[in-house]
Amino acid sequence: MKSIVKFVAGLAVGVVGHVAVALAADAPVSMLIQAAGTVEVSKDGAKWSPVTRNKFLFPGDIIRTGADGSGKLVDQATNMAQSLGINSEVKIDTAGPKVVNGNLSAPEAASGDLVAGLGNRFAEAQRYTTVRRSVNKDGAEIKLRLISQITLSASFADLVWENEGKQYGYALTIDGKDVPVAATDADFVRAKVPALAPGKHTFTVSVLDGGKKVAEAEKEGIIVWLSDAEDQALGADVAKVKAASGNDDFAIANLLDAHGVTVGAMDLYRKYFDAFKSDNDMRPMLIKAYNDLKLKDLRQKEATLYNEQMQAN
Repeated sequence: MKSIVKFVAGLAVGVVGHVAVALAADAPVSMLIQAAGTVEVSKDGAKWSPVTRNKFLFPGDIIRTGADGSGKLVDQATNMAQSLGINSEVKIDTAGPKVVNGNLSAPEAASGDLVAGLGNRFAEAQRYTTVRRSVNKDGAEIKLRLISQITLSASFADLVWENEGKQYGYALTIDGKDVPVAATDADFVRAKVPALAPGKHTFTVSVLDGGKKVAEAEKEGIIVWLSDAEDQALGADVAKVKAASGNDDFAIANLLDAHGVTVGAMDLYRKYFDAFKSDNDMRPMLIKAYNDLKLKDLRQKEATLYNEQMQAN
């Protein structure tokens, strides 16, 4: 399979000249949490790697424990958990884990929605892993795009969009009211949205040069602002996932992603991959977050890294 990925990616670059194609991977079907002692994972039953953190598992993956090993498998479709016994070997299948040796407990409800909607979003994320030739923006017409709809709240109030250049300032307009946003040399522009009434609000962004508007977003977006009660309920769900996952950034990001809190999810995906740069299997989720937020340069950069690591493995 890996050699096929290398061949197809190389063929795409050689023939088309500007596109590298990564073959779509199956979505993860399980998450290993609370690993302790000797726990190892393998994709072929020959090469084994120790598990030192929570890990998403794909069809065909094999998990084994030693005499001191333990852990829990959480099914992404049902959110049911099963405990691994000592000296056990389990193969991951789309229909559920299959015991090869040892013991696996009966399923029970997992605490916290650790894998909410992950399968569907991962499958969608595969669409955004294609790498396209970058275009030099110097002198080009500004074409600013915004996320079509995003959920924000008092706890998650940040909005982001593509930075068109460090020389530009911005005006964020929500329901016709302007909020000035200073120029930045960061990869993207970040603005904290002032408290809004619960419900939907339209927003757009204007690009300013010396205080004069030189461009405006192609389309308006929608902010869905949570009520205090809804914000607190989301916080409670986050706390459950933190407790169940051992404060795993990816699991928390996945929960926020499922609720449409895309900036909060992106921030935690970025934090996770800063810490675990080689965990390439799950990188499409960060790529999708960049795509949803219309951060095309970062999406391109991350998709390039994803394809490079796919070809190297």
